[in-house]
Amino acid sequence: MLVKTRKRMMMMLAAALTATTLTSACSNSKEEPVTSPGNTDAASNLTEAGFPIVNEPVTLKVFGCKDPNHAEWGDVLIFKEYEKMTNVKLQFDELPANAQGCDEKRNLLFAANELPDIFLRANLTNTDIARYGQQEQMLIPLEGLIDEHAPNLKSIFEQYPEVKKSVTAADGHIYSLPTVRLQSSGRSEKIWINKEWLAKLDLKAPANVDELFTVLRAFRDNDPNGNGKQDEIPLGLRDIGMVYSTFSGSFGLEQQMGYQINIKDDQVNIWLKDERFKELLQFLNQLYSEKLLWQDFYAGDIPNWRSNLSQTLIGMFFIQASDPFLQVENQFTGMTPIVGPHGDQTHSATGPIAAPIGTFAISKVNKNPEAAIRWVDYFFSEEGSKFFQYGVEGETYTMKDGKPVIHESIKNDSRGFMAALGQVNLVPGGSFPHVVTDTYGNIVENDKVLEANQFIEDYLPETVLGAPIFDKATSDQIIPIKADIDKYVRESVAKFIIGELSFDKWGEYAATLEKMKIDVLQKAYQEAYDAKK
Repeated sequence: MLVKTRKRMMMMLAAALTATTLTSACSNSKEEPVTSPGNTDAASNLTEAGFPIVNEPVTLKVFGCKDPNHAEWGDVLIFKEYEKMTNVKLQFDELPANAQGCDEKRNLLFAANELPDIFLRANLTNTDIARYGQQEQMLIPLEGLIDEHAPNLKSIFEQYPEVKKSVTAADGHIYSLPTVRLQSSGRSEKIWINKEWLAKLDLKAPANVDELFTVLRAFRDNDPNGNGKQDEIPLGLRDIGMVYSTFSGSFGLEQQMGYQINIKDDQVNIWLKDERFKELLQFLNQLYSEKLLWQDFYAGDIPNWRSNLSQTLIGMFFIQASDPFLQVENQFTGMTPIVGPHGDQTHSATGPIAAPIGTFAISKVNKNPEAAIRWVDYFFSEEGSKFFQYGVEGETYTMKDGKPVIHESIKNDSRGFMAALGQVNLVPGGSFPHVVTDTYGNIVENDKVLEANQFIEDYLPETVLGAPIFDKATSDQIIPIKADIDKYVRESVAKFIIGELSFDKWGEYAATLEKMKIDVLQKAYQEAYDAKK
C-alpha cells in the first residue's frame, strides 16, 4: 500500500494561503523572470492588495470556449459579482466548446494577430503554448507577474514544485496557468459497483481477476435488477480511451507525462507494444467475448452510456463524480482496484495535480497584465475557490458545519444540476484556472463521491507527471509521429478487444509501431523528463 503525504501538504498550503506575507518562490528556470510589458498608467491604477484590484475600472477582452451547460458568460453570477469586487470588467467572446469552431476561431485570432487580452478556458494545448508562447511570443511570460502580484499561485508553486514544473515550457518560462487539483478525488476516476446487486447475489466486491469474472458473470446471468430480463450490463467502460487507464494499473501500467508511459529508474518507456499491454487487451477481449463488457464501449456513445447508468443497468463502471446517476447513487459503492495477474494493484486512472495547464494566458496586447494576473490569482486561494464553485453565500449556498452547501433549488433544478450550476459559475466542463483543496472540495463531488474515493486513495501513484511542453523543433518532429501512432493504436486496440484482430498478429502490430518511429517519440519524452528532473 502506498504511503500518502498529500493531506499534510494540503494543511501546509491552507496555512500559506491565509498568511499575510509570503516568501519568494524558487524558480526552476535558469533564466531570470521576465517582467510584464505593462505601462505606467496601468501600474499607478493598480491597488496594492485586496479589492478592488484597480482604482479606476478597466475592461479586458476575453476569448474562451463555452460548455453547453454554461449560461452566456456575461450573465454568469460569479462574473457579475466579481466585476463589482474588482473593478475589472470582462468583455467576452465565447464560442461553444463542443464545436470545432471554437478551436478554429482561436487559431484565426492568432493567425490574424487580432488577440484578446486574455485567453480563458480556451483549450490551449501544449502545442499552442509552445508555438504562441515560446516561438511567436504572442503570449507573454507570467513568472515575473506571478512573483510580484500572485501570492496565492506563488504559494502553490512553493508547496507543490511539480505544479510549477508542469506549466514551465522548454525555454524556462510560464505562458499559461492550470487547474490545480490538490484533492485526489478531483483528478481520479472512482471504481463503482452496484452494492444492491452484490447483496442480492450474496457476493462481495471482487479483489482479483478471478473474482472479477465471477461477479460479472453473476451480474450477467442472475437477473440482479429483478425485472425478469437479461438486460444487465456487467461492466460499462464508457469509451475506448478508458482501455488505457481503468485496469492498466492492475497490469503494472501507468499514465505518466500525459501518455501511456511508465518511468522506472529514470527511464521512460512507452508501453503500447509491451507484453503487459497485450495481457491487458487479452483480459478485455475475454470480458467482451463473454458479454461481460458493454458491447458498444468503443463507439463513444456517451449519452447511451449515461442513460444505461441512470437506469442502473450497469453493475460496475468508472467515473470521477456521481452527477450522471445522482438519483440512484445510493445503490452504488466504491471498491479498491483489483490485484492483477502479476500482483499489481495501482490505480492508474488518475491525473497530475496541475491539469489542464492551458486554462489562462495573457496576450502581448494586454495593457493591464498586472490587473489580469491579480484577477485570476484570487481563484487560487481557498476563499476564491469557494467563490468560484459555490457563488454567493445566502443566494446560491449556505454554510453548514463549516462547509458550503449548494441550495436545493440548484441541485434539483428541472434542467439538471449541471445546467443550473452553469448559471452560477463555469464549473461544468472544467478547465477553469483555480485550485481545489480538501477544505471545500469540488462542488460536483458530494459525500458519496468522497466515500468512493477512499477506496482508491491508497493505491494512487505517488506522483503523476504532466505532459511536457516541447520546444518547436521537437514538436515539429513528433506531432505527426504521435498523431499517426495514436490513430493506429486506437483502431488496433478496438479490433483486438472485439475480436476482429487476432493476438497472433501482435508481433506485426508491434513492428508497425517501430516503423512509425515510436522510438523517436520515446526519445523526445525521455529528453523532456531529463530536462525537468
